[in-house]
Amino acid sequence: MSSEIIIANPIYDVVFKRLMEDTKNARFFIETLLNQEVEEIQFKPQEYTLLSDKLKKRLSGQDVQMPGALTVLRLDFVATIKNADGTRQKVLIEVQKGKRNLDVMRFRDYLAEHYKREDEIVMPDGEVQATPLHIIAIYIVAFDLPHIKTPAAKVGREYVDLLTGKKIKEKEEFVEQLTHDCIVIQTGRIHGSIKTELDALLSIFEQRYFADEKEHFKEYSLPVKSAEMRHLTRTLVGIAASPEGRREMEAEEAVRRLVEGDGDAVVQKIRRELKKKDRVIAENQKALAENKKVITEKDNVINEKDKALSDKDKALADQAKQIAELKAKLSSRKSK
Repeated sequence: MSSEIIIANPIYDVVFKRLMEDTKNARFFIETLLNQEVEEIQFKPQEYTLLSDKLKKRLSGQDVQMPGALTVLRLDFVATIKNADGTRQKVLIEVQKGKRNLDVMRFRDYLAEHYKREDEIVMPDGEVQATPLHIIAIYIVAFDLPHIKTPAAKVGREYVDLLTGKKIKEKEEFVEQLTHDCIVIQTGRIHGSIKTELDALLSIFEQRYFADEKEHFKEYSLPVKSAEMRHLTRTLVGIAASPEGRREMEAEEAVRRLVEGDGDAVVQKIRRELKKKDRVIAENQKALAENKKVITEKDNVINEKDKALSDKDKALADQAKQIAELKAKLSSRKSK
């Protein structure tokens, strides 16, 4: 059964945060992407202020109510997941969203922060011990990765014996704390066909069928079959209908325009520097080509001189041969 509804666009940080604050939605999101049962989950949003004094000054006079002057760019969950073999594992799940591939440095910086974090683990003997958690990174990106054509991809890890080439089934805590899995969702490659629960989850991130020019709201008409998807879409409908949710999206849009404007300026600066370097390279290549031409011309002159010398040597050799023949004839006549 399907009917058209208006949902808030979860690509916006404020919408995604509100969506994931609901434990049912968070568990459904994590379980569907990991394809593993989540027994317990804790939401730990990591917020930071994007508004510098410069940006605040530029925002002054605009009819925008800032929700604490914050925008959420990264969300964390601490989850207890059940593995296929029945064992349980406590993991740190990092969720980040990005619009441009330049965001990769921000992703790396935040990942580095995670490797420093510890969490309390209850050991088999009942002792509480602080230990680093295994990390699972989830990236939702609004740009296409040219070599990955699927809307959702998982980059996993495996243990391999380098001597035999065989896979090692057992996991080692030391290695687990130094490596991580990664899931990448490309919103531009999501195209509404629902065959699985994963398709259904991804469909809410599809960046089409907008109900407004600012792309804050989407017309959603795909079939909603599971109780989890019904709860999730109802949450997004509620955010879309909420005056507070609308104000927060407007505020984020205002901040985003300013921040991305600054980012565009940085990008333009980089492009100008690259063009300058390209010009220098082109000039150097032109100079090298001219030098090569001069060298070629000199080589041609030398070759011509060598040829002339060779011809002269041949002529001298012919003359010497003729003189020798004449001397031989004279010597023969005298002897007669």
